Amino acid sequence: MSRRRLIIFATLAFAVFGFFAVRAPAPVIALAAEPVFSIGSYEVTNTILSAWVVIVLLAFAAFLVWRRTRDVEQALVPSGFQNLVEAIYEAFLGISQQVGGERNGKKFFPFVFTIFIFLLIGNWFALFPWNNVIGPVENYRYHYLHEMEISVIDVVHDLEDGERELTPALISGINETFQNAFFLPIHFSDYETGSFQETHAESDIHIAELKAGHIGDTEASVRAEFAANPLPADLEGSELEYALAERLEHAGVGEKYVHDAIFYNLPLSAADAELVKATGPILSGSSFKIIPPRLLFDTPRDFSYDAFAEPVLIDGDGVICLPSDDRQCSGDTALTTVNTAHIGFVQKLEDQGFAGETVGHIFPIFRALASDVNLPLALALWSFLAVQYFGMRGVGIGANFGKYIGVGSHAIVKGPMGVFVGILEIVSEVGRVISFTFRLFGNIFAGEVVLFISMFLVAFVVPTVFFGLEVFVGFIQAFVFAMLTLVFASTAVGDHDEHHDEAAEH
Repeated sequence: MSRRRLIIFATLAFAVFGFFAVRAPAPVIALAAEPVFSIGSYEVTNTILSAWVVIVLLAFAAFLVWRRTRDVEQALVPSGFQNLVEAIYEAFLGISQQVGGERNGKKFFPFVFTIFIFLLIGNWFALFPWNNVIGPVENYRYHYLHEMEISVIDVVHDLEDGERELTPALISGINETFQNAFFLPIHFSDYETGSFQETHAESDIHIAELKAGHIGDTEASVRAEFAANPLPADLEGSELEYALAERLEHAGVGEKYVHDAIFYNLPLSAADAELVKATGPILSGSSFKIIPPRLLFDTPRDFSYDAFAEPVLIDGDGVICLPSDDRQCSGDTALTTVNTAHIGFVQKLEDQGFAGETVGHIFPIFRALASDVNLPLALALWSFLAVQYFGMRGVGIGANFGKYIGVGSHAIVKGPMGVFVGILEIVSEVGRVISFTFRLFGNIFAGEVVLFISMFLVAFVVPTVFFGLEVFVGFIQAFVFAMLTLVFASTAVGDHDEHHDEAAEH
């Protein structure tokens, strides 16, 4: 076998191996930039942090060039990095003068070149391996269950405020839950220390005991209390929390645990699921999906477990079983609560081999600058303002804005038609800002998605091709943005210069 064929065969084998044996985690694709930390009320997102790093790198590079060139004799014999900088500088200055003219090209150059070099380094910075892979992990288990807890609290507050009716069916469901499936709070977070792992380990022990049928004395006492003294069918919503607390305390629940015992055990109905405001994690097959719980009852579901759709089963001895268990489950279906959802969540983690682990998606510290639409929009607005500034400096305020107003001696077209043409000019300027913004954002964001998907599908070889493509795309997008700004700036002063030259000839 020739060397060429051997290389082709090895490359294909490596790619196939990456497809079947080595799979990256399922990518989480989000339009909005993720917050990394806060300074007071100001949230610093990963794209802002990346932009700061790029600015520092550019400033450091400028310092190196300045340090090199301040020695005249050394600067006259350029080498290495100085050669590269001078080549880029001279090439772009030449383009600026060719498009804008000898005089205006030098005026446009600093602004246009700054846009180009900032976007170029920013786009290429996003291709380094520290992007989208380093950062804190959002704990799915805590996040999902915490939002469910808030959901229950919202329901109770609505009942107390008279914004929701406590129906006999809901009262019956509450009685059923506290009689047959009451559990002491299975905590999913430690608000004082933030030690999620420690709290989860304790919860896992409690859940394992419950699945083995070890119901505590307090839990059995609460079930007996509600069986003997259920909530009355005509209970008012404002009295619900007091009535529950009274029965729990009588059954032996400590005063400091009563609040959690109430809210962790109140059943969640389909309507209550809509109150879960944040996106929740859904375990599906061997992976996680991110699905807003409010949609669970409105759209077809293709996942194998969620806390609302697959409640636990409680048999006559109080033993917990999930339909996802290997053994045959039988017994009464327990209404879904934060506790029963937690039990099901841990069960599914165990089924997928994630027992005792923190499962979630990364909030990356670094991300492509232009993948956040705010940066392309900001640059587009600065480009628009710079073009207006150059126009006012080059042809005067009246001539620059006369084309938008459509009246006066500087209007492009006179009369009523001039007003219409002025409106078109304004629409054109707004269209430029929109075009600038979404051209850059769309290409860079799409490039990130392509890299995510390629690395997820095929770990080796194939992503390299797309990384090479993104190097080219990053350069082209920076160059196009800068060149369009240069062309528009040249147009803002070019027409007046031409008219002035024609007048001088006559």
